[in-house]
Amino acid sequence: MYRLFVTMTVITVINFASINAEVYRIPLYKTSSVGKSSTETVRRLRSDPDQTVSLINYKNLQYCGTIEIGTDPPQTFKILFDTGSAELWVPSKDCDVSQFACSEHNTYDNAMSHTYVPDGEEFSIIYRNERWQSGKLYGHFSIDNVEIGGLMVTSQKFGEVFNFSTNLWDRSQCDGVLGMGYPTLSPFKTPTVFQNMIDQHLVSRPIFSIWLNRNYEDNHVGGELLLGDINPSHYVGEFTYVNVTRQRFWQFEIDKIQVQNYNSCSEGCQAIVDTGFSMIGGPPEAIADIQRQIGVVNEVPCNEISDLPYINFVIGGKTFPLTGQDYMLKVTKRLCVFAFQGVNPINGVEWILGDVFIGRYYTVFDMGNNQVGFALARN
Repeated sequence: MYRLFVTMTVITVINFASINAEVYRIPLYKTSSVGKSSTETVRRLRSDPDQTVSLINYKNLQYCGTIEIGTDPPQTFKILFDTGSAELWVPSKDCDVSQFACSEHNTYDNAMSHTYVPDGEEFSIIYRNERWQSGKLYGHFSIDNVEIGGLMVTSQKFGEVFNFSTNLWDRSQCDGVLGMGYPTLSPFKTPTVFQNMIDQHLVSRPIFSIWLNRNYEDNHVGGELLLGDINPSHYVGEFTYVNVTRQRFWQFEIDKIQVQNYNSCSEGCQAIVDTGFSMIGGPPEAIADIQRQIGVVNEVPCNEISDLPYINFVIGGKTFPLTGQDYMLKVTKRLCVFAFQGVNPINGVEWILGDVFIGRYYTVFDMGNNQVGFALARN
């Protein structure tokens, strides 16, 4: 699949009833071919009624969980819960079936839902990758009930997508995206699903937490999104909390990054933590320096990664080390690739801590206190 990540301020142009938003994202690796949810997949993904969403891990590159939209009966979708965006969208029944992204994903049929309310406002989003190749999706907004982890959000505004201009979503294992960023991140100025959960008093605390299982060969749960709470069975030790420095992305300050005798970001730099990004992103020059320090250009035999040095992120005065097993992705039985990617700084954000970091450190997103917390994940 292509893992997509928001890296730049969304440029929104409003023209009558139309919204055009430009979102900059970075695609990564493809996984196995996509297919519509089978009954077994839906059964495995279905949320327990305790504010918990179980996630499926697709080769450590994408994590999907289920939501339901509408009533009588509710319609089920596999969703990427993306802390780097703030919109909910799924493919529409009216999506162009000649497109793989439409024909091979679950689609929303508003005529089948008794709680559907038409909105009609149109939108488009441009996705741009690191090579400045772009693709656009088009849709219109609708309003319906959305159920996540046994919690029913009523009258949620979301996007029905009916056209993809390129194959940007063809290989995604998820049907759509549910943004978990701050409401101010949304170019459409619509309340996010999580904000509505807070406003509708569905969660006891305005927080959510994420655990990612980095063993994609594990046939059990691939990860967990917990709404309104923290699961002590998924971490050890204490949390280190840092303040959100800008309430759009989950943005905070890194004290410094250390690799052997090399220091990057030694005077502090801005970072975001993002479940929509498979790797770790940073300034290309800093990534190149880190590669020289660890002696890896792009790939190494997997049997050598245990000898690689730590990459240490110092956050809130505490060191969060990543080992070679953490920052090298296994792409074949014998070949592992470096899981850092050069990304030009955008709007002051230099580093992107994606699934590679979150998989090592259980992460709490605290919207009530505007802070993020990290603790060592329990394997």
